Amino acid sequence: MASCTSKQDSSVHLFNNISFKLNDNEEVVKIDSKKKEIFNSYFDKKAVQIPLFRCIKSDSYLIFVGIPYNTSIKELSDYNLIHTLKQTYFERDSANYFYKTYCDKKDQITIYTRNFSNNLVYVLTVSNSGKLSDSLFNLKELSNRFK
Repeated sequence: MASCTSKQDSSVHLFNNISFKLNDNEEVVKIDSKKKEIFNSYFDKKAVQIPLFRCIKSDSYLIFVGIPYNTSIKELSDYNLIHTLKQTYFERDSANYFYKTYCDKKDQITIYTRNFSNNLVYVLTVSNSGKLSDSLFNLKELSNRFK
């Protein structure tokens, strides 16, 4: 008998009817202190409020999904990650989304934040491969993962 849920169709429910699609090699993992530490390491201590909601792991990268509150797309897009990262790309539509990429000596970081009916979703990805990051975490691919 075939399974009702195939790996290709798996997704993480966020809120309302919004889900984040998982790729084949990804799994949702428990948010332990190590994952929180990694996520928080990209922000200054007095950062905007972005509680970590889900952590998705693959062999080559991590995807952090946060649900920001008491903030806006503009406020989040104006915020820069820690100073040791170099911003390499930025695009935004002031009401609906913003997309940023950063790099440091070893990691490629991508941020994609989107507004769904006045509910924000904040995605931060960390990969040690620029090529992988460019193909999986470009604006179009990240946007298409929401359904």
